Amino acid sequence: MLNLVAGNVAGERVYDVEALRHWAGKDLPWSDDRHLARLGVEYRNDLIGHCTAFGLREPPRRYHSGFLGTADWPPNAVALEELRALGGVTGYGHPFHTPFGDDDPPDVVLDRGRSCAAREIVADAALGLIDTLDVLNHSSIAATAAVYRRLIGAGNRLAVTAGTDAVLSFCRRGTASSPPGWERVYANVAGPLTAESYAEAILLGRTFATTGPWLELTVNGHGPGDTLELPPGQRVEIAVSSIGPEVETLEIRTADGVLAQGPPGRLTAFVEVREPTYVVAVASGPPHPRSMHRSGAYAHTSPVYVDVAGGHVAREADVRWCLAWLERLEAVLRESGTFETPGQLGDHLALYERAREVYRRRLAPPGVR
Repeated sequence: MLNLVAGNVAGERVYDVEALRHWAGKDLPWSDDRHLARLGVEYRNDLIGHCTAFGLREPPRRYHSGFLGTADWPPNAVALEELRALGGVTGYGHPFHTPFGDDDPPDVVLDRGRSCAAREIVADAALGLIDTLDVLNHSSIAATAAVYRRLIGAGNRLAVTAGTDAVLSFCRRGTASSPPGWERVYANVAGPLTAESYAEAILLGRTFATTGPWLELTVNGHGPGDTLELPPGQRVEIAVSSIGPEVETLEIRTADGVLAQGPPGRLTAFVEVREPTYVVAVASGPPHPRSMHRSGAYAHTSPVYVDVAGGHVAREADVRWCLAWLERLEAVLRESGTFETPGQLGDHLALYERAREVYRRRLAPPGVR
């Protein structure tokens, strides 16, 4: 599956928009029963992030904001609502570019100027406006993976995807000129490959993304995208397997962090589940000829969700981290945003307040939410 996107670069011109108008909702002509190509969209704002959409039935009305001194308005949420209405599977591409660890505060990501970082993602995820995150990307995979796990730990259900950001309209642009597919997402598609079956598999979270290694995860026999509904104290078996000489380490992670770690091949762990959580698998290794990413080999699954006594994962530390993100994001918009009227900034702030309310409800005790 190849998702080619129409988008601008530094101004008003939207590259390949003519092709999108012609091919929206149709398979590109070199598609067959094993290979499929579609035209989608990258909606771009360099202050709050670049959104992507796959499977559009028709072109959208807007493609960007905030370029050449124009206002950083409307919020990306408005574009995402339109892309969703047009049938798009939505997410954020090349999300984070600076080093960022699991325990770092949001300021490390947010205080970097107009860096194309996915700053609005915490709000859009809470409001159910995005389906995926390109954890595998040409920038900082480790940073994006750390933010991704915070998001799913806070109760947001997002599939892991990949985006090479290969700019085919230009050449000699560093990593942006790498070939399509040097990072990729595998989706467990039911039945024949079509744009619709692929989109369904992504929306169900039946994915893993990789720079090369093959990675599999099961929790009591259930794979990524599945939800286990368990009573407190039930013991589960988690199994991870990898294929690929570039893998050096396997990890099993839950909402509480690394549960188990070991060498490549196969890793198993048993755990008694006391509260709602998620389970993901990660494979990593040093730079390798089979992996073009400068940081080395990497693969990451979407979660298996574990609900306990009817409750869904919403780890307090992750929810509060998301609330701190939104607090700092408001300050960033006031300091660095370009707005023509106070109402334009107000639209962003109202969006963040709606997202805060979602997160606050997740902090409430069961039965109070």
